Amino acid sequence: MGKSKVKKKCCRSKPRCKRCPVTALLEARAKAARKAEKAARKARKAAKGTA
Repeated sequence: MGKSKVKKKCCRSKPRCKRCPVTALLEARAKAARKAEKAARKARKAAKGTA
């Protein structure tokens, strides 16, 4: 989500606004998943290089 301020309560509008806590949570989860996948790829590459 970045440095945007997140609202306290969701207004449930369609589509969800960028300040919505639901959108912020989904984006944070996606970012964490991308970071974990990148670390896993790096670990696999390192393990492949040593074997």
